[in-house]
Amino acid sequence: MNGASQAYRVYAVLVGGYIVSQFYRVSNAAIAPEMMRTLHLSAEEMGTLTGMFFLAFGLMQIPTGMLLDRFGPRYTMSGLLVVAAAGSAIFASAAGLAGLSFGRALMGVGCAAGLMGSMVVIGRWFRAQRFSPLSSLLFTVGGVGTLLATTPLAALSASIGWRAAFWLMAGATLAVAALLYAFVRDTPEGHASSDASPETLREIVRGLGAVLANRQLLHVSAIQFVSYAATLAVVGLWAGPYLHDIQHLDALARGNVLLALNVAVLVGVLVYSAIERWLGSLKWTIVAGASCSIGLLLALALVPRPPLALAIGLLLSFALASSYVMLNHAHARAVLPSNLVGRGLTMQNLSVFLGVAVVQSVSGVIIGQFSTDGVAGELAYRMFFGFLAGVVLVGLFFYVPARDVRPE
Repeated sequence: MNGASQAYRVYAVLVGGYIVSQFYRVSNAAIAPEMMRTLHLSAEEMGTLTGMFFLAFGLMQIPTGMLLDRFGPRYTMSGLLVVAAAGSAIFASAAGLAGLSFGRALMGVGCAAGLMGSMVVIGRWFRAQRFSPLSSLLFTVGGVGTLLATTPLAALSASIGWRAAFWLMAGATLAVAALLYAFVRDTPEGHASSDASPETLREIVRGLGAVLANRQLLHVSAIQFVSYAATLAVVGLWAGPYLHDIQHLDALARGNVLLALNVAVLVGVLVYSAIERWLGSLKWTIVAGASCSIGLLLALALVPRPPLALAIGLLLSFALASSYVMLNHAHARAVLPSNLVGRGLTMQNLSVFLGVAVVQSVSGVIIGQFSTDGVAGELAYRMFFGFLAGVVLVGLFFYVPARDVRPE
């Protein structure tokens, strides 16, 4: 097998691992109303439960970066996916909030290396000019996982129950872990890092300090903290309950809209990749995407009782506009030296998922506070959309001082 064929085989397996991660992170949106009803969960509890994945995912980013740089993506990614499978099994069998939260947290731990580990491998197996397009393609094709967590998960849950669906996902996750271990290699033969001696613990910690001192990375991390958090708060959690409570859609109809929202996110990733190359600017493409997202969130917050078509149109437009997240990762990669890529990418990814955990938890509190007798009305969701607009605006303010980077 020639080098190019082997590289794309490795890439294909990485995509499989990322599909698993994408499924777990948004899977609660399709089953949230049923879980809340059958397990008597409040909006605050549902927000906290969903956020546990992202809190654990975020807290694992620094350790994951150290593991990637010390032991390599092959062992790190396959080993962590075994943990994700255990989390899915625990989630499927849990009787209450504590067990569900623990299962979600283990899923978050197990998926912590899905994207960043893949990006480390891509950086070693492919030319620098291929990093941004292949990373965007990874996110887009890996988004099959988000699609599986919409209409297919809703239909499967209606047929066999959400618990059985997560037992099946536990088995699928173990199978992907085995594929990663069998086929992924950290570097191609002859790569500069293949013969390098592993860093000592002192060197690893020193490198982590260098990452923390990188001011450009801090600016990128500011927009990372809010951008994906806002997207997932809508697409990955509250769009489903909003369509149920305000637009009165049944489970299958909600699943279809969620499917369309996730397709819009994936299409948007490819569109932004093209816009970035057309403008010749990472920074200003990101600024434009964040500004459009703020405008659409304000429309959702300010338009009273929008008809179904308008509500879906605004949600779809937001999903499309907010999908500049992969450009944030490319900007982070561009300001990092090669020996700090694992720690640097996971450090900025820490900001992503801590942001998701915080925003989803706070969003549950907001909707709960503005609900009446446990039922979320229009005011609750309008306050939620307004809160997200403010959050993205603050992140954009701290990102703007970052220096621009031209696409490769």
